Amino acid sequence: MKKETVELSRAIEKKHGTSYYIATLFLPKKIKREVFVLYAFVRTPDEYVDNPKEGEDPKEKLKGWKTDWQKTFETGQGQNEILLATREIFKKHNIPFEVSIEFIDSMIQDLTVKRYRTYRSVQGYMRGSAEAVGVMLTYIFGYTEERAFDYARKLGEAMQLTNFLRDIKEDYIERNRIYLPQEDLEKFGLTEEDIKNEDVNESFKEVMKYLIHKTRGLYKESELGINMLSHKTQFGVRVASRLYEKILDKIEKQNYDIYKKRARTNLLEKIWIILKTYVTH
Repeated sequence: MKKETVELSRAIEKKHGTSYYIATLFLPKKIKREVFVLYAFVRTPDEYVDNPKEGEDPKEKLKGWKTDWQKTFETGQGQNEILLATREIFKKHNIPFEVSIEFIDSMIQDLTVKRYRTYRSVQGYMRGSAEAVGVMLTYIFGYTEERAFDYARKLGEAMQLTNFLRDIKEDYIERNRIYLPQEDLEKFGLTEEDIKNEDVNESFKEVMKYLIHKTRGLYKESELGINMLSHKTQFGVRVASRLYEKILDKIEKQNYDIYKKRARTNLLEKIWIILKTYVTH
């Protein structure tokens, strides 16, 4: 991999994924470089969907990214340095090509699917997005048991659910998306109008409590899988998991009001989490 490509990828991760970036810094040098590139590989199509530039057609950009990636993977030729570096990583670690297509297809799905009836349907989306990334990373990190992939998917699911809960406002206002299962909203009496009006009523709080409990369960389950990764990567992955799970605490401390203030950890809180993780690692 070219040094310039790694630096470009590092800058992309630092800009868009603060918690991921901090956790990546605790990985061994060679793995760290590969994680930077993989992050850039998945972030680029994600940006096409969520933050398209004026005059751009997100669908055409995604189709182009998918086509270029397929050609680059098959031939080893191409103009995009991130795709070339990603191919190198895939070949080195024998990462199944289908997992990357699963991810890109989930980004394409985001363009048309704006609501999810059941939690199972949300899981279907997450399987192709955050869970697929977890699988790719597991190949890079190295593992001692095949079950590590199942737990990697659980951690990916937990992190993505955390994002969904934190970003309800942005997803609805900017992209007209609601990732919370419609069946859960109905169960607690929460309406789309409540979300539109940014109403933190009892129904909203009950939905948040319910989904936060579910998400914490996934974080807890995924801990077993971290022990199945190569020892030199376990601390970095635990840091990422703990930093993300802390967002749930922040949501609770805001009394579930994610509309007035985005739930995020500050630098001192991040440092404390890292130190605490180190002591208990």
